Amino acid sequence: MSKPLAELSGPVDALFSDLDGTLTTNGRVEAATYAALERLGEAGIPVVLVTGRPAGWAQALLTMSPLLAVVSENGGVTFVREGNKQKKIYGVPASTLPEWRRRMRAAMVDVANEIPGIRLSSDSQYREVDLAIDWNEEVNLSVDDAERAVKMLREQGFKAVRSSVHVNYGPPDFDKLSAVKVVVEKVLGGNPDDLDRYVYVGDSLNDIEAFDVAGLPVAMGGASDDVRAAARESVGDVDSDGVAEAIERFVLAPMGRSF
Repeated sequence: MSKPLAELSGPVDALFSDLDGTLTTNGRVEAATYAALERLGEAGIPVVLVTGRPAGWAQALLTMSPLLAVVSENGGVTFVREGNKQKKIYGVPASTLPEWRRRMRAAMVDVANEIPGIRLSSDSQYREVDLAIDWNEEVNLSVDDAERAVKMLREQGFKAVRSSVHVNYGPPDFDKLSAVKVVVEKVLGGNPDDLDRYVYVGDSLNDIEAFDVAGLPVAMGGASDDVRAAARESVGDVDSDGVAEAIERFVLAPMGRSF
């Protein structure tokens, strides 16, 4: 259960952040946001990216940024920095992936037959565990169509969740929260059942499970009412450098640091 800011005990141990609609503005990390991430690094606060984007993106993001780890595919594949190398942690046994992928592609055929114009996202070719249906990135479908796809996929036994741009679906064995707990235990050396000293910033429905247990869940200004209701605090939207605001207010300022 999240706590009021005043009840957080001690300094923040790490910042977890969503990507689309949170860390990026129109697909780009703006200078103010990147500078805020650099300031966290200088302060010794690890930053972990938690996204529905593909494993291929995660490997590149970790290589080019000051991040400690990148959770991709909503927990399907996590990349962890180990010196000059990267370690990859799967959310499911690798041996099960071929059969899951076969089932997922068959399910996509069923969804496409029911919802005209729907298709896999262009980044699905870079995915290792889940797949993504594009409803609001290069394709312009309604929320109702996206939710129909979610319902159909869940009926076939998949974990399916709608983000601001995609419907991600795959094996039901993982989500953003399960991957956050893996990072806390295996990378940060913390207790995965006690997330009181972690800040989590996000804007999508797939962030709510992590919001429910993070010490300080922070919603972006552009988040839906459901997401904002699940958060403890809120900041400006991506056009107002909301992540930089969260870093300043909830991490650096309590440490006596500022931009």
